[in-house]
Amino acid sequence: MKFEQQVNNQYTDEAVTTSFFDWLKSFSLQDLFSSHNHSDDFNGSRAEYITVRVRLLAFIFAVLAPLWIPIDYFILPEGDFVSFLLLRLAFTAFFLLLGFWSSGPHNLFLARLRLVFFLAIPSLFYIASRCILGESIQDEGAMIGYSFLPYLLAVFMAIFPLTLLEGVAYAVLIGITFVSCEFYLGNLFTLVVLGDVWLLGLLAGIAVWAQLAQLYMLLRLYREATRDVLTGLVNRRVLTKWLDLEILRTREEKRPLSILLFDLDRFKRINDTYGHLTGDHVLQTFARILESEFVNSKYIGRYGGEEFLAILPEQNEEEAMAAAERVRIACHDNPLQTADGKVIKFSVSIGVAELRPEENADALLLRVDKGLYHAKESGRDLVARSA
Repeated sequence: MKFEQQVNNQYTDEAVTTSFFDWLKSFSLQDLFSSHNHSDDFNGSRAEYITVRVRLLAFIFAVLAPLWIPIDYFILPEGDFVSFLLLRLAFTAFFLLLGFWSSGPHNLFLARLRLVFFLAIPSLFYIASRCILGESIQDEGAMIGYSFLPYLLAVFMAIFPLTLLEGVAYAVLIGITFVSCEFYLGNLFTLVVLGDVWLLGLLAGIAVWAQLAQLYMLLRLYREATRDVLTGLVNRRVLTKWLDLEILRTREEKRPLSILLFDLDRFKRINDTYGHLTGDHVLQTFARILESEFVNSKYIGRYGGEEFLAILPEQNEEEAMAAAERVRIACHDNPLQTADGKVIKFSVSIGVAELRPEENADALLLRVDKGLYHAKESGRDLVARSA
């Protein structure tokens, strides 16, 4: 009866919950700390967001780096100019490669790898330039053109939506580059360099804060666009996108794939008899049943109205029929009890279909809808496979 207790608690909480607590419930701090709880779909969107910015910045660096060559010519000693010319050309070439590097569907691992390269290229340039110059340039104003890269990288990191762990890791990479270089040159414990370390740390802290703010806004916008507000499950747009991806994987890996289409029986009668608020609680209760029955599957969502869809990778039709039957029975075992003590029983009709070799997503959804129609025409509260 855990679903009954949960819904009763919702009735009580609604009278005292403030907008502040609603805001706290809208996201978890864990979402900002790491990407462990993020969905694959959101990770793909964030990976695309990061990738586009890395490529754009790579092209900007590739264009700007050669523009400093004339200044190198007038400032650097003749012996250092050739070394710096080759270094800048290599710097430009690597950023061009990073900018032109394209891949298939965006994934978070590749996006993180791009970001590592984006930091590594200027970091290596900075270390090489500092080692080549040494004490060749005495004018501190002229040296700014060769020593500003760590600060620039710290500032640029603010444009990426990163988790706290990611942001700190990249900030540490920048810090290690700067500190190790100054330590090698014997300048680390001077007052000027210690002040530079403090400034770099301050910039990195501001960048991490900006990264978290971007991540929070991106998560919020994503959830508003992809989540059903009432049940907390994903909406139809995400479900159809997931189904297309799973069909591709099924073809590649030659494994079964089944889907279930649920429709709450006589739901309009519940709304008309008990009111729409009670109908909303029935939908929420059924959503919790689905989450409990498919605890190891993320592919469940509200398909529309009182219809829900579950995508079951690696399950054939017989396994899907058994899962559907468990959901049907769970609805009988978890009636809804309202705040005034009324017990509301509800049932569900379920269509089942397994992907066929020649089918696309639309054909599969059409067949499972026919199975659902057969279950409802046969008396409701049934599980029926498609023809």
